[in-house]
Amino acid sequence: MTASNRWGAVGFTMVALLCLPLLTPAEGQVDARDVPLVRQPQQRFDSGQDIQPIYEGWERNDDGTITLHFGYLNRNYREQPYVAIGPENYFSPGSPDRGQPSYFYPRTHRFQFSVRVRGDMGTAFEDGLVWTVIRNGSEQRAIGWLQSEWEIDEDTIIKNTGIGFGRAKDEWHANEPPALSVSAVNEVVHVGESLTLTAVVSDDELPARLNSRRTVEKHSTPGVPTGRTLTDVPALRPPNGAPGVPDNIKWYQRPRPPRNGLSVHWVVYRGPVGAVISPADFQRAVSEDEAEPGGTQARRYPSVGPQSKVSTALTGDGWTSATFEAIVTFSEPGMYTLRAYASDGMRLTPSDIDINVVKSPSR
Repeated sequence: MTASNRWGAVGFTMVALLCLPLLTPAEGQVDARDVPLVRQPQQRFDSGQDIQPIYEGWERNDDGTITLHFGYLNRNYREQPYVAIGPENYFSPGSPDRGQPSYFYPRTHRFQFSVRVRGDMGTAFEDGLVWTVIRNGSEQRAIGWLQSEWEIDEDTIIKNTGIGFGRAKDEWHANEPPALSVSAVNEVVHVGESLTLTAVVSDDELPARLNSRRTVEKHSTPGVPTGRTLTDVPALRPPNGAPGVPDNIKWYQRPRPPRNGLSVHWVVYRGPVGAVISPADFQRAVSEDEAEPGGTQARRYPSVGPQSKVSTALTGDGWTSATFEAIVTFSEPGMYTLRAYASDGMRLTPSDIDINVVKSPSR
C-alpha cells in the first residue's frame, strides 16, 4: 500500500467515526441483567445469581466400586438459596436424589458429598452421572465421569480443602479421619424452640501439634513419622494500620477449623430456609492459647465468631476425644437435614441428622 493510500484509509476511518451517532450517558449504559454471566468476570452480586455444581474427581474403592466427588459454587455473595430435590435439583440417569444438598451457602464449597457407583460404569463422557441445578432461570450441570486425568486420592482432597496446610506430607497418609456421632434431644421440634445438638468426636493422635514456631512436635509412637521443622510460606500482607479495600459487597467468610485439636461445626445441609445455630463457628476442644502459643491461628485464619478462640468441649482431652453441644432454632416448619463436620486439624468427617420442624401450637 502506498503512502497516499494509507492516508486515504486513515481519513476514511476518521470520517466514519465522526459520523457515528453520539450516545448520551443513559443510552450508553448497559444493564447488567442483559449481559451473560460469563461476560461479567469482575462483578459481584449479593443475590440473584445461579448455582454451579462442581465435579471434583473420582476414586477407586477396595471393593471395586468407584466414588464420584461433588461440590458447588453459589455465585451469590450473600444469598443462601434453597433448591428442593426434584425438577430443579436432580441427578440423572437413575435416582434423582444422590445425597446432594438443597441449601446452598455463598461461594465455593468443595467435596460436599460423594456418590458410589459400579466399577463398570464406563469411561466415556456419555456414561457420566449428571447433577443439574436450576436457579434464577439458569440451568447448570456437572458431569461425573471416569476421565483418567480426574482420578484423585486423599492427598488431592486434603490439598484442595486447604486444612492440611503446613503439615508434613507423610502425616497425610498416617492420619485417620476423626470418628463422629451426632444426636439431638428431640427429632421433632416446634418453630422458635431451641434444640440441643450433641456431637461426640474421637480420633487417633495425629496430626501432631503444629506450634507457633511452625514446627511439628515429634511423636514417640512406633511407626508414626517424626515431626520436622516447617518453613513459613511467604505472603504479602498490608502494613499495620493500612485502610481496608472498599467493597460494596462483603465477602462471605466460611468458618475454618482450628489447626490443632478436635473441633466441630454445624450447618444446614437440607431445608427450606437457614437456621440460627450457636456457636456459628467451629467449636474447638483446645483453646487457642493452649493449641498455638503466640497466636499463629489468629494471624493466619481470623476468627469468624467469638467462640472460636476458647474451648467449648464438655468432656474429653481435646486431642483424642471431645464432646460438644450446640443450640439450633428454626424459623420455618419443614424437614431439615443438619450436618456436623468434625476436624482433627487435617481431615474432615461429616455426619447428618434429620429434624422435623412443625408449627408452634400458638400459631
